[in-house]
Amino acid sequence: MPAGSDRFDEVRRAWIAAHQGVSTIQRRRAELLGRKVRARQRAVAAAVPDPHDDTVIPPLWLRTTKSPASQVELLVVVLAALLLPVGWLGGRLLNRAVTQLIPGTLRAYPIATLLWSGAALALCIVAFYNPGRTLTQIVVTPWVCAQVAAVPFTTGIYGIAEGWIAVPGSDQWWPLTPPKRPMTAEDATLMLGPYDTTEPGLLDAHPLPDPGEQSQPW
Repeated sequence: MPAGSDRFDEVRRAWIAAHQGVSTIQRRRAELLGRKVRARQRAVAAAVPDPHDDTVIPPLWLRTTKSPASQVELLVVVLAALLLPVGWLGGRLLNRAVTQLIPGTLRAYPIATLLWSGAALALCIVAFYNPGRTLTQIVVTPWVCAQVAAVPFTTGIYGIAEGWIAVPGSDQWWPLTPPKRPMTAEDATLMLGPYDTTEPGLLDAHPLPDPGEQSQPW
């Protein structure tokens, strides 16, 4: 599939729109996907969608946080940026890398694998953490380990937030795209019909004249 083409955009947009609730972040994601879908429809259809529907709300840092929902969203984003900056950035980059593999290598987004990987790393960090006496061992070491665990977990959260959970196979561990089966002669015959080896005639065929009824000569 060429770059910029449909990667289940309509399915994801419908899921986000149905589950966005009061979240303006999710509303913006649905609007961006809807803009891409309508752009493809205008390129191939005679009855084009209304271009005025392509209006998208601005990013979070350019909005006015007046409602309680927008204030809660801003608080969550600020806390995540302060506590897990490296893990968040790494998760964002890994999210883009995984998305580029769909549908060529992967047929869906491996949400289960990413979330459970982050949870397993976090449990390992908690189980093997032995606090020392210095400030580096008490604060810096757990913070660095938390960034590592946050990378796959953040990538899985992005998969849910961007609507990939609506694509079949996203709940599997590693949903690989099945290899294409080579076309056989039987498949070609089924699709195209049997091959006619009869060559065309030199003269066009005409129906024989109707002789009518014969009468006696006497």
